[in-house]
Amino acid sequence: MSAAHVLTMIETGGPGGAERVLVNIAGTLASDPGWRASAVLQRDGWLAEQLRARGVPTRFLPLRRQLDFGFLRRVVRQIRDEDIRLIHSHEFGMNVHGAVAAKLAGIPCVATVHGRTYYGDNRRRILAMRALRHLGATVVAVSADIRALLCEGLGVRDVRVIANGIDGSAYENAARLPRSTWGLPEHAHIIGAVGNLYEVKGHRVLVEAVARSDRSDMHVVIAGRGEEEAHLRRLAADRGIADRVHLLGFRSDVPELLKTFDAYVLPSFSEGQSLALMEAMAARSAIVATRVGGNPEIVREGQEGLLVPAGDPDALAAALGKLFGEAELAGRLAAAAQRRARELFSLDAMMAAYIDLYAERGVRPGN
Repeated sequence: MSAAHVLTMIETGGPGGAERVLVNIAGTLASDPGWRASAVLQRDGWLAEQLRARGVPTRFLPLRRQLDFGFLRRVVRQIRDEDIRLIHSHEFGMNVHGAVAAKLAGIPCVATVHGRTYYGDNRRRILAMRALRHLGATVVAVSADIRALLCEGLGVRDVRVIANGIDGSAYENAARLPRSTWGLPEHAHIIGAVGNLYEVKGHRVLVEAVARSDRSDMHVVIAGRGEEEAHLRRLAADRGIADRVHLLGFRSDVPELLKTFDAYVLPSFSEGQSLALMEAMAARSAIVATRVGGNPEIVREGQEGLLVPAGDPDALAAALGKLFGEAELAGRLAAAAQRRARELFSLDAMMAAYIDLYAERGVRPGN
């Protein structure tokens, strides 16, 4: 029997949560002799490099317009030439094109929705999302919060929920970095964050919170790149804490960073289901996160971490002060967070759920 071929598709290039989920799904399938995986991307770059490293063949097919019939023709031809059995698409543009291509080729489509920010009052996008079910696609949300948005807010029917998952072993077993890496004294409290430097991620609120805190031993270390870097440096300088804000840019040693942080902060204004939050939990970090999107589904207030309102630097400063002032509380929350990451947010659990869904759509390994 030949391996069952799954075509993965996404319009973004990462590095971000949706792209990393795609890499994990495609890479896991590619390592199983019963499956075959390939990818259609918009351009070369980080995501393509990650897929190549996992042995996943990649093809670049740029979209030229909102509904690109030339793109659809090329994908349908690829489906037939390569005996593709299922499309697994991610994010809005590829969910729409993937569902149409699958319908034209007579194969099933699984369309995963990772975020909330694509729709707003855009009626065309809302209608396109509603059309996915009529095209035969199975729509998956990565959190109950996104499912509620799709079903109650946009009128999309029959949305499944499959939580994202991570391979937690790399984070559990990572080595700590010495504080001297950033020239910090041993008594410094390191507040860490990992993610793209976009305004929606709320890093300005984190810098403001540290500036307002009466604890001068707090240092902020942020790994990520993006358009907010200059704003963050200027804000830190204006607040007189430039020497306590460390912007590292893109890093490949995230497990070691997470293991080194005394607290992990996710200050976002909007989230789907954050992989970075799960990874910090696996690394046994003490967590403070905003009460938005899927965050409360991952971290429960007072059980695995502390939750604060988005955009409130005073509340964030108070939560950090509580963690650093009550070592026993911080340790208990961190241990509970690691247990929850193991139990609910593993890569194995995510893959099992998707493979069950593929089987429900008639696609099984080796068929």
